Amino acid sequence: MLKSHQRGMTLIESIIAIVILGIAMVSLTSLLFPNIRDSAAPHYQTRAIALGQSFMSQILARNFDHNSDYDGGVRRCDGSGSEGLTCTTTLGSDTGETNAGNFNDVDDYIGCWYTDNTQADCISSTTHPLADVFGSSVNSDYPNFRVEVDAFYDANMDGNNDGGIGVLKRIEISVTAGQYGSYPLVAYKGNY
Repeated sequence: MLKSHQRGMTLIESIIAIVILGIAMVSLTSLLFPNIRDSAAPHYQTRAIALGQSFMSQILARNFDHNSDYDGGVRRCDGSGSEGLTCTTTLGSDTGETNAGNFNDVDDYIGCWYTDNTQADCISSTTHPLADVFGSSVNSDYPNFRVEVDAFYDANMDGNNDGGIGVLKRIEISVTAGQYGSYPLVAYKGNY
């Protein structure tokens, strides 16, 4: 009868196995795991752009100016006041307009729209809680998101504030999606 001797792993075989496992773990953590972390980026980018587009649509649906006739009516305000209406030179929300439901012109939206986590990061001194068109909070739907809105007269479309009344207002929106970056959107509203 043959006797079989069972042998375990030697110390050298154990050390080689540990080194190979260590190299495999380093490879996994440096190559595969960052890709898993970044897999959420497209989701946040899509949500940020959708939020920005929603804001832009909401803003562009409003009048050019507080003194304008509704959406391209017969009378419009202009710098000369030739039709009896002068456009406002001070941009921003008008007296008594405290939420989006009361806003009637594009520059009423100027300011920072924040969630609970992002209010401290606001650049603008005018702040509003992030809400839908009806004024209902969307804080839980967009945690860590922030929307900065600016509007100014830019008749020559050069991207710079004209400093006076013009026939175009440039609306700039910057949607910040936490650690996934900031996404700018730009549109023009004409005084027609």
